[in-house]
Amino acid sequence: MNQPPGPFDPSRADEPELLDVLEEAAASESPLMLLEIASTMLASVDDPNDDDKDAEELPPIPQLAVQMLEATPEETEPLVRIWAQMLDDELFRHRIAKMLPTPKTKRLPEWIRRADEIKPFRAAAVVSPVKIEETILLEISTAGRSATLAVAVDRSGSPYLEDAYLADGPLSSVVEFSSTDLPTPVDVVTLSLHDAAARLREVLEMSTHMFPPIETESWPGTRPLLEWMLAKLSDGGTGYEIRMWEPEEIEELVADFRTSPFAAALTEDEIGHAHLLFEFQINYGNNDPLRWSGTFVERLMCDLYPRKVMSPEDDLLLMPTTLAAVVRYANDRSEVDPVFTENAIAAIEDNREEYEARVRGDRPESTSDLFARLLTGTDDDTLPLSGPWSDAGDGFGKGSFFGDQASMLAEIFIGSGAEEVGGLDALQALTDEPLADEDLDTTDLTDDIVDRLTGLVPEIRRIADEVFAEPELATSALRFLTEAGRGDPAFFRRRLADRTLLAALFWIVGKNNKLFSGQWSSESDMTIGELQHHLGVSSSPKPTAEKMLHAAGHELSDVEVILGDPRFLISRRRQRIIENRDMFWDDLPEDWEY
Repeated sequence: MNQPPGPFDPSRADEPELLDVLEEAAASESPLMLLEIASTMLASVDDPNDDDKDAEELPPIPQLAVQMLEATPEETEPLVRIWAQMLDDELFRHRIAKMLPTPKTKRLPEWIRRADEIKPFRAAAVVSPVKIEETILLEISTAGRSATLAVAVDRSGSPYLEDAYLADGPLSSVVEFSSTDLPTPVDVVTLSLHDAAARLREVLEMSTHMFPPIETESWPGTRPLLEWMLAKLSDGGTGYEIRMWEPEEIEELVADFRTSPFAAALTEDEIGHAHLLFEFQINYGNNDPLRWSGTFVERLMCDLYPRKVMSPEDDLLLMPTTLAAVVRYANDRSEVDPVFTENAIAAIEDNREEYEARVRGDRPESTSDLFARLLTGTDDDTLPLSGPWSDAGDGFGKGSFFGDQASMLAEIFIGSGAEEVGGLDALQALTDEPLADEDLDTTDLTDDIVDRLTGLVPEIRRIADEVFAEPELATSALRFLTEAGRGDPAFFRRRLADRTLLAALFWIVGKNNKLFSGQWSSESDMTIGELQHHLGVSSSPKPTAEKMLHAAGHELSDVEVILGDPRFLISRRRQRIIENRDMFWDDLPEDWEY
């Protein structure tokens, strides 16, 4: 998918790169590129959730469009014509019509001159047979070629929009690809435009309540385009219908499962989990207890069941055996393709160890988990304290935690930087020696990604030096890149542009080193928006960064990045942590131990 060169501001109206892209988009036979640029730039300027945007530098689109036409009328006319239709603003539309060049000045493609005729034409849905995923396809008709807006929907629980992106060509070509080239079978359902609009409005509304907000390489960039198409369709269609299952119906399912050959080897204690499993699929899954996917199995085992079911450990450890039997029974009864059963059974085995660890409660405890436990006043007999605080009153449980001792403990862990370096021992041993200038360490990297990662090295060094003025940051970035490559090579086999990968990489190491303005304890004026501008990316780096963090075995906490390892910290950041450490630890009682 083509992307515009970054968030636009008026001072860039005559930049050759942007104007070249607009010229290419206007000359293309396909409307895809220009529609993408128009929607993405509109989303970038008008996104209320973009904390990195300087409102004074990015005026509203009507004002921006006027400035663009005044500065470079021929080059920006195609874009402004699309904006005039995309925005529901009659005054803006009339003003632009008066400013547009006469037809003699430039011959535009027919579909751009007749932009007022762009509209939704037909719709369909590509649905997984196990009903957990769906893609709604909305063909957009122009006076030239068509494009298709594909909206990915997650149907677990209340359906919500996961992503939306443009594909070139009519709906029929996308359907043909889905039917023949996708790795798993799908069902194609024809939708009326009004029913498609009802579903799209429903998932769009649900997505507005998601936290953190949905962000992908194309969303929310395509949101203005989707809202434009929906505005052209009336209400009154039928959206998603959620079936309300009666208790008796679930009991009938359990009874049928009990007498099936799939449950023949189960004990009564194991069969006892079947009722809950069906209920979880109904309430948190696809609303159909007879269709199971690997995606929901993973969510069930790694979150829902160990978190929501209060039962003895020995009983909870029986659940995966029952789940495997339920999956085979349900998918056999609903006659879905065996590939989905195989995927779900594989997911059970892949997540068994994680599930058992969660049930036993023996997963390694992070510092954030420790503070969550302390602040709730639980398990006070396991607190890592001794010395004069350990016998203070009733300990740290049940409200007595919220005292001076607790505040000091929190300050030591958070204020001193212990979490940033991996704990108190690492904090004690921390030095501020500069990171060495290193090359990419290709040890244990799979051969097929070595060239990809090696090709990023020159740009990594340039960005660290020219954008951040921190040459050590290149070593931090290379080390993290290697860690992600070893953790999940498949991440780097995806079709991601180099600039997208680099933006995500420096979003991670920059945040870990507190190099962006607005971060706690940051002293920098650098913004995420400036990073995007330097690298020529318009979408937020956050979604790709989250995937890269996951590849390296880390998770994003809110919007902060804490890698918990001094190997990724530049000397300037470690020096500040050492100063904080010395300041906090000077206040500790002499006989305090940890």
